[in-house]
Amino acid sequence: MSAPPRACPARGAESGFVLPAVLAIMIVVSAAALVATERHRTRLAVAESQTRSLRLQGLADGAARLVATGFVLERTRGVAGLGLPRNGASVACDLAGGRRLTLAVQDHAGLIDLNAAPRPLLETAFRALGLGDSDALTLAAEVLDYRDANDDPEPNGGAEAPQYAARALAYGPRNGPFTSVDEIERLPSLTADRAARLRNAVTVYNPGGGIDPALAPERALVASVAGDGLRPYTARSSGQYVEVRASVADDHGRATRSAMVSAGGTGTGTLVLSWQPDGPEMAPGAPHPACAALAAALIRP
Repeated sequence: MSAPPRACPARGAESGFVLPAVLAIMIVVSAAALVATERHRTRLAVAESQTRSLRLQGLADGAARLVATGFVLERTRGVAGLGLPRNGASVACDLAGGRRLTLAVQDHAGLIDLNAAPRPLLETAFRALGLGDSDALTLAAEVLDYRDANDDPEPNGGAEAPQYAARALAYGPRNGPFTSVDEIERLPSLTADRAARLRNAVTVYNPGGGIDPALAPERALVASVAGDGLRPYTARSSGQYVEVRASVADDHGRATRSAMVSAGGTGTGTLVLSWQPDGPEMAPGAPHPACAALAAALIRP
């Protein structure tokens, strides 16, 4: 009789090695697939977020342009406007898709011009905004010295180059017009608290130098004009310089736009003087009759 076949130990060892190797490869492939899937989901989420942000920014930009154009047509062509308040008061409008538009329009004839306002107006306005008599006198003098061409300090607190140097400041007065409201922070006596009081009430876009009380955003200024303090400096707005601020928000984010517009009177028609992606915070705002027209213009089927 022939002997029974003998088992091959090498084949069994090979089978015992192949199975764990296959399992290891499957684990690696599965892990790679999971990583690739997660990366794809992340890319989709980022793309979706970017698309949503662009959509919000487009709505904010569109609202700012729409309102600015409306004021230009109202002033230059006599076209009926939206009737939005022009004293900086916020308006809130609900848009499609759960979005909310907040608008604020400020005619700069209601603000104190840092370049054109005479010293008595500056002093009275600064007092109305909560500065003490001494601080109001000093800051008004510093404003004049910053913008005038001479090197003679104004009385009662003026500041030319020596006074800046005495405060260890590495710069002096411009000796020329303020180019932006931000330059008030260069005045030697302006603290952060005083800057916060003044910032929303001053401008460089009211060349007439007076103030229209109907357009003043600060109640203190309105009260002072209604009294004797600023009455000699009242002036009706020509509607030339208007700032439009727009914000559109949903449950995921917010986009803003701030535009400073010259509505004619420059010989070149409409001129966007500033187009910024941010601006001062706006109050929540209240509904307005113009909301229906704005929503219809911004969100079309």
